[in-house]
Amino acid sequence: MRPNSVLLNFFDVDTATGERSVELHVGDYPQLGLVTDLMVVSAFEGTYAPVRGTLLGRLYEEYNLKLSDLDIALDLRSSPLKAWISEPLTFPLNTPLSLFNRIAVVEGAIEWQEGDLVPWPPFNRLFSLLALLPMRGIECSTIASPLLGSGNQGIDAISHFPQLLEAYREAFRHLPDLKRLILFDKTDRYLNILGNAIDSALARVDPQNLRIELPVGLLGFERLDDLLRERVDQDAKNPCSLTHDLGELLQILSGQQIAPIALGIHVRRVVEQLVIQSLRDVPRPARLNLYGGIRLLSQRNVDPWLISCLHQLRCFGNWMGHPQTSAQQRPVQLFDILAVLSALQRVLEDYPWKIQ
Repeated sequence: MRPNSVLLNFFDVDTATGERSVELHVGDYPQLGLVTDLMVVSAFEGTYAPVRGTLLGRLYEEYNLKLSDLDIALDLRSSPLKAWISEPLTFPLNTPLSLFNRIAVVEGAIEWQEGDLVPWPPFNRLFSLLALLPMRGIECSTIASPLLGSGNQGIDAISHFPQLLEAYREAFRHLPDLKRLILFDKTDRYLNILGNAIDSALARVDPQNLRIELPVGLLGFERLDDLLRERVDQDAKNPCSLTHDLGELLQILSGQQIAPIALGIHVRRVVEQLVIQSLRDVPRPARLNLYGGIRLLSQRNVDPWLISCLHQLRCFGNWMGHPQTSAQQRPVQLFDILAVLSALQRVLEDYPWKIQ
């Protein structure tokens, strides 16, 4: 994670089928270090000029990428969706920038206008487009998107917020392959408002801006930083979501204050990806959810103490991202954070785990 990027908030939209989440990131998109299948942009109809200070401008400055130069895999500009998907893109190896396999462009009139057959709010159009991708053989489990239409197009992003949370849940129900929707903006002006709505919807005791002070010279965790760096170095030649999450954990632990929400999602995702790597021999291991993967490891006689640490990290991530009942509502305290860091150190110390 880079100093100018922040994971502000997240929530799990479909807790019954595993960890499927919406995340809010603040920062300059190329510098966020994200790895996704699809990156979404909005543009005026047929106008793709890389204007300085816009997302299109940043894509040109950092990637030398112009929308007008891209080959189109799926063209729906003549339909009410007014959108298209690019062919797969390639980037130089070992790039430190955010990576994406394709671009989706939502263009034309973003808000409903008199005479339209149906209203097409920005994200409804995006989700309708995504629903067509499996029929075209286009895989898309992770998506990065700005708040559509809130840039030069001048659409008031706040007007979408009352319906957005339920729209996300509904979209995930109709998109079974979608695992992560990452919303980003270069400032927290609008994302803070959406984050507060998430806090309210989850009945969180602690707000998204909570930070917990770590004791100076914390004993017993001297190895944790080295363990994270070792895993980052091993995966550096093949950038992936795991590399990104490990890097974010390093950044989180480099300060004297920890954001529990950010810690929760990243430790859970690191554990999920390590579990999947450890079960490569299982048919379609990527289809496993974290709980099912840990149970399978237990059945294969992985050490019970390690299993308990995996569950502890999973449960902390769920605590941060799931709706909380009255019985679950409690503030996060320092000893909770230390318990999470202890479990994480044991999980990394023992990796690769002994599996029968």
